[in-house]
Amino acid sequence: MLPASGFSRALREAAPGLSRRFFECSGRRHASQVSIAKEKSILNGQARKPSTSPTKPTGYLSSTKLCSPSSYYTRSPFPAPYFRAFTQSTRARRTTSPEVGDRANAEHQDSGKHGDETGSRKSFFPDASSNTVGYWLLGSAASVFGIVVFGGLTRLTESGLSITEWKPVTGSLPPMSEADWESEFAKYRSSPEFKMLNSRMTLDEFKSIYWMEWIHRIWGRFVGLSFVLPAAFFIARRQVSRSMAARLLGIAGLIGFQGFIGWWMVKSGLKDDLFAPGSHPRVSQYRLTAHLGAAFICYLAMFWNGLDILRTNKILRATPDTANTTLHALKNPALRPFKRYVAFLAGLVFITAMSGGLVAGLDAGLIYNEFPYMGLGLTPPKTELWDKFYSREADNSDLWWRNMLENPSLVQLDHRILATTTFTAVMALWTFARSGAMQKALPRAAQRGVHGVVGFVFLQVTLGITTLLYLVPTGLASAHQAGSLALLTWTIVLGSRVWFPTQAARILAQRTATATQANLGSSKFTPNATEMLKARSNGLMPGKPVALAAAGIMPLGTAIGLILSNEAEGSLREQLSRGGSQDSSRSRDEQVRLK
Repeated sequence: MLPASGFSRALREAAPGLSRRFFECSGRRHASQVSIAKEKSILNGQARKPSTSPTKPTGYLSSTKLCSPSSYYTRSPFPAPYFRAFTQSTRARRTTSPEVGDRANAEHQDSGKHGDETGSRKSFFPDASSNTVGYWLLGSAASVFGIVVFGGLTRLTESGLSITEWKPVTGSLPPMSEADWESEFAKYRSSPEFKMLNSRMTLDEFKSIYWMEWIHRIWGRFVGLSFVLPAAFFIARRQVSRSMAARLLGIAGLIGFQGFIGWWMVKSGLKDDLFAPGSHPRVSQYRLTAHLGAAFICYLAMFWNGLDILRTNKILRATPDTANTTLHALKNPALRPFKRYVAFLAGLVFITAMSGGLVAGLDAGLIYNEFPYMGLGLTPPKTELWDKFYSREADNSDLWWRNMLENPSLVQLDHRILATTTFTAVMALWTFARSGAMQKALPRAAQRGVHGVVGFVFLQVTLGITTLLYLVPTGLASAHQAGSLALLTWTIVLGSRVWFPTQAARILAQRTATATQANLGSSKFTPNATEMLKARSNGLMPGKPVALAAAGIMPLGTAIGLILSNEAEGSLREQLSRGGSQDSSRSRDEQVRLK
């Protein structure tokens, strides 16, 4: 080992700018340095007592220990508390950012099943409903579509009044014996329809119309049970959002109300006092239209919410770039006129379908079976359109609205005008969608949706005219009713393709804010962030650009220091070895001279 005096002398000669504490950690810090470090640590409220004991070395430089962090902070040009906060925040972000990313990915993938995990912890309901709920709603909507078409067949075959009682529970079973059939047929023989129209009907003929009405009622019960029970299950299993749970409850109530309207409609055809003298026994056209309208609304509610769930989850599962591009395109101000036009068109199609319900309730399709004329002109005579026969007030104050709703000639004319207006509106929408500015702003899926609406409106107009010309055959009339709902369905599909998904945008904004906070480091990873901000505003701490520069300069400076210290150590060893050999040779020469 080299003598201490020779090592010290060589150290001062070779590296006069380096202190002994650069290689060792046993030296005490100067009192002024201790006081400065203590004052700076008070900024964070974490003043600590300076330690005089040697710290555990973090590494080795050949056989010499590196400096402790405390000595490095003392000599660093940056404040010690800020460097500690920066190091802790970086370490926390480094250890927690993968977990945050995994959690975000898990939420991104499971949003269709269980919604957002953060939202489920904060609330009973997740942020987004499951895709299973969306497909179930579409299946329920398809069931409602089927019962609407089958209900039209029940009306066209005049089977709706064959069951004269309303028994929601016991009425689910059909007649099981011949005696039961005779009992049901006896009840029907007491109805006005049998007395005025079907007085020669046999038991076998009665069975055919009875099965039509019975299937229609059983189908309605199936729609209710297949909706209420799964809805309760999905809500209990937390697979729907809070808003969707409220919507499901509303749809369930609407289904129950629809059953009540159905019986209320049938009841109107079983009483003699509801008919005008000499009129045909039928259900009230008002109640029939209300029953049809409630079915349409129930169908639209199921269909729209099903599409909304699937579309929301599709956006949430897409990549951030794709999701942002989709939301940006749908938020384009150029699409606002198109969205308003689609909403107006959906309302127009619905009103036209309801006017068709009035036509069906009054059997108005059996008159003026020609198109486009109605008799000798495009419209019937004015005296026929505004007939005082339908007015029930002495001053004829109800003449105009009773003719519009009860006069078959005017009701058919109204339906023709509304149907023509709907056709014209669809073609105007097609022209508007093909304009230069709208064609650039409209998504490709929406452009295909416009073509679908055009195709369905041509089909519906063809079915309507054919049904009128052939005196309302059962098959064509049923297809015409189904076509109205199909046209409305495709209009809703078009609207869903251009509507802005508010729920998806809100969830994405929440996720972005959470990810940004996790990546940048929240306040719990940075000790006393308020004091650091105060110190920065007072000029005691560098700002964000300086902090970023420090983050890049400090590791670089440490690496350069290590390289220089290695070179210094090598030069020191060479000088010390040369100095030791010279001393030994000089001592031998002196001994030789003395001898």
